[in-house]
Amino acid sequence: MFRSDGLLRGAREDRTEAISSLGRAKWSLEVLLDLHCGLLDHAEEVRVAAMEALQEISKQEPDPVALTPVKLMSYFLFSFTVSSGIAVKCFKFLVELDTPDAQEAVGQALARVHRNEDFKEFVGILRQANKLEMLRELDPTNLSQTKAAILRSALASNTNGTK
Repeated sequence: MFRSDGLLRGAREDRTEAISSLGRAKWSLEVLLDLHCGLLDHAEEVRVAAMEALQEISKQEPDPVALTPVKLMSYFLFSFTVSSGIAVKCFKFLVELDTPDAQEAVGQALARVHRNEDFKEFVGILRQANKLEMLRELDPTNLSQTKAAILRSALASNTNGTK
């Protein structure tokens, strides 16, 4: 439904229907960003659907969406090409930032990463930063066989007893 630039794609009717359905969604950062795309759409019908969805959500009196730069960075972390290198660069930044918000984003990135190569780099960054506790918190049964092997290897090779 979304193009690589984050905007909606497809027929106007499909875009309108997708945006309208957000009126039944629970208010979240993802819904906010999707509605924002709808509000930016070139078709007025889609923009109207976004406003109507916002009205429906408003009736639920939802809590505000907590938006920080880290949360926004985390949300878009995997929306870039591999060749840009931004996912690994931002992951390293988040590990070094080491705030509660950044630690949560690191955990989410470890759970969301698809490419084994990225997972291996993420594990290496955490090992280098001496953040092995984050690796120990991962459940290998929720990982692919390859990622579980990468995790086991990283934890087994840590013989100096760091945290």
